[in-house]
Amino acid sequence: MVGRGRRGLRHRHGPAYTPDAQPISSRISRQGPGNLMSMCPVPQMRMFRVAMSSLLIALAAAAPSLADAGWVLTTADLRQEPVALVAVETDGVTITRPASPQPVKIGFDSFLQIDRAAPQRAPEDRFCLHLAGGQRVPGKPVGYKDENIVWRSAALGELAVPVKLARAMVRSGRSADAIDQPRTDDIVLMTNGDTARGIVSDITSDTLMLNVGADTVTVALDSVDVLYFAVAGRPPASSARAFRIRLTDGTIMTFASAESRDNKLRLTALSGSVHEVPMDAVTSVEQLNGPVAWLSSRLPDVAIHTPFFGGMTWPPRMDLTASGKPIQFGGRTYTRGIGVHSYSRLEYSLDGSYEAFRTQYAIATDVRNQYADVTVRIKVDDAVVHEAQHVRAGMLSPVVLIDLPRTAKKLTLEVDYGDAHDTQDHFNWIEPALLRKKPADTRPSGG
Repeated sequence: MVGRGRRGLRHRHGPAYTPDAQPISSRISRQGPGNLMSMCPVPQMRMFRVAMSSLLIALAAAAPSLADAGWVLTTADLRQEPVALVAVETDGVTITRPASPQPVKIGFDSFLQIDRAAPQRAPEDRFCLHLAGGQRVPGKPVGYKDENIVWRSAALGELAVPVKLARAMVRSGRSADAIDQPRTDDIVLMTNGDTARGIVSDITSDTLMLNVGADTVTVALDSVDVLYFAVAGRPPASSARAFRIRLTDGTIMTFASAESRDNKLRLTALSGSVHEVPMDAVTSVEQLNGPVAWLSSRLPDVAIHTPFFGGMTWPPRMDLTASGKPIQFGGRTYTRGIGVHSYSRLEYSLDGSYEAFRTQYAIATDVRNQYADVTVRIKVDDAVVHEAQHVRAGMLSPVVLIDLPRTAKKLTLEVDYGDAHDTQDHFNWIEPALLRKKPADTRPSGG
C-alpha cells in the first residue's frame, strides 16, 4: 500500500527536534495491546469515548448537508421537487431530500434534469458562439483548423467546434435573430453598419479571412458585430444519451457524458475532448434522449413565420418569448418553452420512440397583449388532434396531452391569426415535451 503523505515529512530525529529528543513512542508505557490510553483516569476515558461517539454520529448525520443544496429535480413524470445534489454519476444522479438526509439515487430512466437559480456572471468575453439547436459558448476564436473553429472559453478551455454546427458569432452586448435560417454565404455585419458576404477561410484571435469571389478580404475582429455562418442543412440527429449543460456565464452546450468528481463536473464533448468546470458554475444538467425530450432542446424540421402585414418576421425563440424575455405566467417563470408570433408553424419529426406529447400555452405577458387573439392547433401527421380558438391574454391552458401512435412521423404546432389578425399575437408554448411513457395524470410540473 502506498504511504500517503510520506514525502516531505521530517525524520523523527531531524533538525525539528532538540539533540536529546526521543521518539514519542519511547515515552509511552507499553502495557499490552489497546492500553495506549490507559494513562487516563477511567471516568475521563468514558467521557472521552462518549464525546467521540457523539461527534462521529453528528458528522455522519451532517454528511448529506455537505451536498450542494438549492437544486430542483425534474423527473420523467415532469414532477419537480427541491433537493440537494450529491453527485452526477454514470448511471444517474444522487440527491438528498429536505425531509431526509438519506442519499437517493435517481436512475437515468427516471431523470430529466436538475437545475437551480444562480447569479449569471456578467459577460466578459468578446463574443458568443451560437451553435445549432440553441447551444452557445461565450469566449473568443483563436484559430481555424480542419473545418473546425478553435474556440477558447473561460469556463471550458479550448474547444474544436465543427463549422457546420456554427450558426453565428455575436459580439458581447449585441443580439442576432434568425440564427438557424438557411444561408448559402457567410455574412459579416460590421460595427459601422457595413455588410460583407463570402466564405470564411480562416479565423484568428484578431482577424478573419473572407473569400469574396476571387478576392480574399481581411477583416479585423474589432470591427465585427455579427458573423453569420452559412447553413447548408440540419446536423445529423442522434439517439444516444447526451447531456445539455448550462453554466453561470451563459454557456449552453451538449456533451456525451457528465460526471461529478472532487466538486467539479467532468464533461466529455461529442468530439471526445474532456473538460472540467467547478460545480458552483453549473446551473443545469439536462438529459437528452432520455425519458423526456423538451422541444426547445430540439431543432424543428420546419419553422415558419408569416406576418399578416408587412415584412417583419418573428423567428421562434427557444426558452424565451418571441421578444427575447423569460417565459412567465401568473407569477411563475418557466425555464422551458418556445416563444412565437402568429402565424407560426413548427414541425418536428417523430421516430416512434415517444408515446405522448404534452404542453401548456398562453399569450405572452412581457408585451402589450390586450388585442391578442389566436387559434392554436396541434397536428399529428397533418391531422388536427387539438384546437382552441380565441386564445387571449390572461388564459393559461390546462395541460394538453396528445397520444402519439408508433407510426406517426410528424408533430406540428400551429398558431394562427385570430380576430385581430396578428396584432400583439406573441404566444408561448410552455414546457412542450415528448414523453417516452404516457403519464398517469396530466398535472403541470411542480403540481
